[in-house]
Amino acid sequence: MLWYLLVTFAGLCVFGLISYGALRYSLLQGKKNHLQGREDRLLTFLSDNKTKGDTSLLDDQLSDFALVTHEGNLFQIHRADGSLLFPLNQSTPDWLPANSEDCNHPTYATAILDRKPILVLCHIIQLNGQPVRLHLGGSLEEQYEILQTYRNVLLLLMPGLLVASALIGYFLSRHAFRPVDRMTRAALGIGIGNLSARLPVPAAKDEIQHLAVAWNQLLARLEAAVSRLSQFSADASHDLRTSITVMLATAQLSLHRDGRTESEYREDLDKIVAECRTAATLLDALLSLARSDNFIHEVAFKPINLSDLAVQCCRRVEDLAESNGILLDWHLPRDPVHIEGDELLLQRLLGILLDNAIRYTPQHGEIRAEVSLLANEAIITVRDTGIGMSEDVRQRVFDRFYQADLRERKTQAGSGLGLSIARWIANAHHAALTVESTPLKGSVFQIRFPATTPTAILEPREQALR
Repeated sequence: MLWYLLVTFAGLCVFGLISYGALRYSLLQGKKNHLQGREDRLLTFLSDNKTKGDTSLLDDQLSDFALVTHEGNLFQIHRADGSLLFPLNQSTPDWLPANSEDCNHPTYATAILDRKPILVLCHIIQLNGQPVRLHLGGSLEEQYEILQTYRNVLLLLMPGLLVASALIGYFLSRHAFRPVDRMTRAALGIGIGNLSARLPVPAAKDEIQHLAVAWNQLLARLEAAVSRLSQFSADASHDLRTSITVMLATAQLSLHRDGRTESEYREDLDKIVAECRTAATLLDALLSLARSDNFIHEVAFKPINLSDLAVQCCRRVEDLAESNGILLDWHLPRDPVHIEGDELLLQRLLGILLDNAIRYTPQHGEIRAEVSLLANEAIITVRDTGIGMSEDVRQRVFDRFYQADLRERKTQAGSGLGLSIARWIANAHHAALTVESTPLKGSVFQIRFPATTPTAILEPREQALR
């Protein structure tokens, strides 16, 4: 508003100066035209008298002209030598300009007569064949009064105009920045927990609308980045928790068993070391994925023996199953079953299914992992005799962060991420992950791999789960 007021004040000053100068120029130009008209009338008057054969003296003719002419007292003629030709009974006039200029062309100068301004015309004319210097004067009092009145009006109006401009500027600025105030209040209410909120976009197609649109686009990118970061943190926590659980179960069993040999302890330590390496490898992969610009990672496909993978994953959690009083077994075909896939991701997938089976299977229950080849499809099946799930739960079990209210489970609630990650990995391998379950009787998870898996790109989970 202050800038608006300053600009308005400068504009009023410029307008006042320009309009005052224009009015002064117009008034003086009108006066000059008036004096030029008097000169023309004088020459016409003398010419008419000569045509009529008037034999009166030149001084008498000029006196007659001065009597009938407005401001005739401001009328003098000098000879070329500077002597006064008219009026003869007057000494050197006090209203002529002090400096005598070349008046071959009409020139104008201001002078003071009886403390009042006048404009004097000086022009060399031909009179009876002789050059003479003509001086005609005209009062500027009326013009100066008009200028003074206009100046006083400007000085009186300027404070009022400034006050009115200040008020108008204040209301205009408040109206113009009202969308900015709404955007500011909305921005103050946006935090890390509600990045889905957006700034209001004004209807006017101006710079403020463009600013709001740009900020909303920035918020959308920030929301996506935070969502991916949160997803990465949750996934890393889930996978590391599984590894820590396996290591803890192996260490506890090793401590609680009496009379163990050195080779048995070494075997347990080898399991813990292998699990640590698996966790470190998994964490490096997740960190690499997090550092990528768009969270897109190329899956490293290579030939994998599903039988070896199943045995490796089962041995990884066998101590955990034993510590929970669960029988873990596996069944493999006679011939090896090969697919194209990412070994680390498939270890995560099968590990999630086995970990869930252990989590929801009561003591003295059974878990069985099977590998089979049926109709050119490689199949991994994980069966358990756990608490099972209802149809409603089965329909939503692969949703991210979904946790059913299963009061029969014997462990604390998980994060609701495991099966979501499993579905994501299965989709990356173009495999179908399905579940069949009966309450209180157990669940059967199946992963059906195509005969040949083409090279794929592992996309962000929010895209892969759509």
